[in-house]
Amino acid sequence: MPFLNKPAFLARLMATLALAGLIGFTVTAFKERNTFDRLDVLNGPTEASPVVEQPPTGWALHAEGGTSRLAVLLTDENSAWLGLAHGLKSIGVPFRITRDVAEATRHEMILAYPLLSGRTLDEEGRMALRRHVEAGGTLIATQVLGGGLQDLFGFASVTESRAHHSITFEEAPGVDWINHPHERTVLLGQPDLPSSWIGTQTYDGAQQVLARFEDGSAALVRGSTKAGGSAYALGFDLGFFILRAHNDRNDQTYRAYANGYEPSVDVWLRWLKTLYHEHEPLAVTLGTVPHGRELAAVITFDVDYVASMDNLLAYRDLLVREGVQATFFLQTKYYRDFQDEGFFNDRTLAAVDALVDAGMEIASHSVSHSDMYASVPLGDGSERFPAYQPRVKARGDTRGATVLGELRVSRFLLEQLGGVSVASFRPGYLATPLRLPEAMEAAGYRYSSSATAGNLTTHLPFRSNAQRSYSRETTVFEFPIAIEDEFPPLMDQRVDEAMALARTLARYGGSYVMLIHPNEIDHKYRFLEQILPALKPFAWFGTLSQYGSWWVARDQVEADLSRTGGRLELRLTATDPLEGLVLELPAEMRPAAEAGLKRLSNNRWLLDKLPAGTLVLKLDRS
Repeated sequence: MPFLNKPAFLARLMATLALAGLIGFTVTAFKERNTFDRLDVLNGPTEASPVVEQPPTGWALHAEGGTSRLAVLLTDENSAWLGLAHGLKSIGVPFRITRDVAEATRHEMILAYPLLSGRTLDEEGRMALRRHVEAGGTLIATQVLGGGLQDLFGFASVTESRAHHSITFEEAPGVDWINHPHERTVLLGQPDLPSSWIGTQTYDGAQQVLARFEDGSAALVRGSTKAGGSAYALGFDLGFFILRAHNDRNDQTYRAYANGYEPSVDVWLRWLKTLYHEHEPLAVTLGTVPHGRELAAVITFDVDYVASMDNLLAYRDLLVREGVQATFFLQTKYYRDFQDEGFFNDRTLAAVDALVDAGMEIASHSVSHSDMYASVPLGDGSERFPAYQPRVKARGDTRGATVLGELRVSRFLLEQLGGVSVASFRPGYLATPLRLPEAMEAAGYRYSSSATAGNLTTHLPFRSNAQRSYSRETTVFEFPIAIEDEFPPLMDQRVDEAMALARTLARYGGSYVMLIHPNEIDHKYRFLEQILPALKPFAWFGTLSQYGSWWVARDQVEADLSRTGGRLELRLTATDPLEGLVLELPAEMRPAAEAGLKRLSNNRWLLDKLPAGTLVLKLDRS
């Protein structure tokens, strides 16, 4: 036997043993984490779900209703009226749209949109609006360009430009609800990006200025008549402004992307609601939070990392102790690639089953969690497992993914293996393709939470539009994200900041969706331990689907208050049954005792159950 170099031999032996151990550990870990027995038998979805082009949404969809509603006099059908309609639905103001001036003037309050001039309304129509205000009625108009009505609105001349990015309200009666800097000054565009600024009108020589552009020129003015009539002129296209924000096309026009208050859309909606209650004697509006609570809170988790799987039950246990249901957006990753190993497997599904048993919602967070999702092809709606095999090769390099494939295959796997109905979706990186709303609609989803409230400049849910554009609405509703976990400081160091935002939103019934990645049980866990008990005294809690189904039913409710002789009747029409709807009535009115409504604060009344169909409630004077 040759002489052995003992130290070298021992070193080689130790290296060999270490390598063998590492291989054994890797094989064992792979077997534990990447077992796909429950997936291997699946093939689907079998039915195709292509995106089918639909005609534009017609304004006549909103043409019916009583005279207690806000009348929207549509002066140009080729406009962004859909943004105005979606905004009024969000804030709960009943409205009807008409092209007929005679019909509009039957209402106490009229909103002329999108512009008022001799080109959009003939002299007879303009004089009818003048008589309406002179008789004590109320007229709001956006983009008043002339037509001989300048004196009615109390200004001498108008100047058009694209030179403004913000509007600041004057301290005046009717805006006493404004008590935050981001309410006092609202953004029309990003101050440092002139290309984001929209067209505006300044009203020169105005008698009463209610709000000014940043250069001091008049942006919102009011004229008054001896009979108590009022005419308000607003110097920009409000419908376009709302729709641009809802479509996430406003070029980062915000002061707080997330974790802060950015209400530029909400301020204008609240302003319209305030005017409606001030000027319409029979005004009734719909609340925005279920069951008379002040804030709608939804806890959501983005599960997109293998290490998160071991933490799901800890978060479940915390939620169960607090009596709160939450939504878990799960990535159905069934392969290994640049980002991670395939963690959606037999082992994962045991945790999914435990979440379902605890009453949590299971939602989709895509298959590949691609940072390129906003730019991948739409797909043809035939994508199915297991043939659908997208791969993330590197940041900015995703192959084989389609918008529809991510939606269809993830939903199919979650429903087949979780035994649940999947209605909610959130893309990885909040990357939103232009055609995401109609793709979600085609794939069977109803609720999206895909953008921050700061990005959208609203803290209220709204109906999404096809192609994130201006002409067709979809059946998908967006629920903006208020709180997220990735910006500094650590979450348990900003509980006070998060509570301040919650209380601000509670002032007008905002939504409060939280996004948390359960990749650790540390500062995020402690954040929830602290904030959940603090929110409970004034917040309603539910999953995104629970909130979504309530919001969709509320979106279809029609409300008309009428007076016949000495009798007052409130007629509510609902497409779907709805529980916990709040109604805000005129201060001097209350439901008759037999109506069974519960009184809340500030002329608000809680209706426990609204059946599908029509419900007529009798009202009395207080």
